[in-house]
Amino acid sequence: MLDFNAITQARMQEIPYRWAFLENLFPEKYCLELANSYPQEGLERFQIGERSIFPRRVIIDETKDVIESPYKLNNCWQELVDDLRTSVYRAALGELTGLNLMDDLMYIYFFRFDPEDSINPHPDASSISMVQLFYFNQEWDTNWGGCLRILKDDRADSVFQEIPPLLNTSVILVRSENSWHTVTPVASDAPQSRRVLKVAFLNQEEFFKQKASASFVTG
Repeated sequence: MLDFNAITQARMQEIPYRWAFLENLFPEKYCLELANSYPQEGLERFQIGERSIFPRRVIIDETKDVIESPYKLNNCWQELVDDLRTSVYRAALGELTGLNLMDDLMYIYFFRFDPEDSINPHPDASSISMVQLFYFNQEWDTNWGGCLRILKDDRADSVFQEIPPLLNTSVILVRSENSWHTVTPVASDAPQSRRVLKVAFLNQEEFFKQKASASFVTG
């Protein structure tokens, strides 16, 4: 399902840090099915550090044993997750970013922003090599908030680019000390929730070092 060429042929941005905006990752025939069947069951409100709380459902967590969930994915979503777990996907990301992700730990989860949900400026935990965010809203008015902001520094208003969570678009963020980003608050009167699938790659050595010191968060 996943078009790996759309990843390798994307353009890596260098300003204000290393990131990429991608489009048309899925064939048109799958897009509406993914959007219409975005999982709603099993999402539980989860706190990341002191920054925010939002509904989340973990699908893959290679930092732990296999997660058993009573909530099954439909065939379309399972096909996507299976593609994300291949070495071909890691290789495509590596070709784009220059990172060697083959030995990194994978962490995949759905997360939804409901009205008034947001996340404060942050550069992700130092154990994270990179993340890819996939969006699943068929329409999104920027007046509803809920947009990813690529930031120039740690201030929420230092906006370099603002990206709405539209279906069949995606963002890759290569983690660095200055890879600041945020999500604007979803408006209280927004007619729908912001729907995202997040894939994170974690450096094993750094992750277990942080885990030992109990300082790891997946934000």
